[in-house]
Amino acid sequence: MKVIGICGSPKKENSTTLFGLKKALKAVEQCGVETEIVQLSHHAFSGCIDCGKCSNEYTCSINDNFTNTIMPALKNDEIKGLILASPVYFGGVSSQMKMFIDRCLLFRRNGFRFENLIAGVLTVGRSRNGGQELAAMDLVKSAMIHGMTVVSDASPTSHFGGILWSGNPEGIEKDEIGIKTAENLGKRVGELVKKVFG
Repeated sequence: MKVIGICGSPKKENSTTLFGLKKALKAVEQCGVETEIVQLSHHAFSGCIDCGKCSNEYTCSINDNFTNTIMPALKNDEIKGLILASPVYFGGVSSQMKMFIDRCLLFRRNGFRFENLIAGVLTVGRSRNGGQELAAMDLVKSAMIHGMTVVSDASPTSHFGGILWSGNPEGIEKDEIGIKTAENLGKRVGELVKKVFG
């Protein structure tokens, strides 16, 4: 059993989104579930062009890193959960995450590959109230369209998932409330993966 963390930050290094995602995945691992991170910033790929090729076969007409690397990795039957993590850009997800979401249409069109998997979402905003919940809802909607079981960060924080503040004057490392939501999210995803698929 494995949970994949999708990091939608455009930064290859010093990403606060990756920081939060790692906190969540560590909690998943403490539940006895393997994890892996896919950093979208490490892959060159474009958005969906709506060519329709994936309507007829499990493939994509665009020859890029999504088709050749990300797509094959996500077809792995060991994957039982996803944590979608994005920084907040103008109240929504990053362009990298949006391209990823759109390209994942082929998984829906070809047998609903993600259906019934456990999903959690995590967002990081520069302001304390910088659109994290709006961006989280973007990710929740995308997961639901795939038929995934979306979980919150559970008690005692229990809202929409991991919600972190990168603009903390002392650094994101001191955002104790945000870190707790990330950890609770990972714990919830890990627990549900074990219960449903263990």
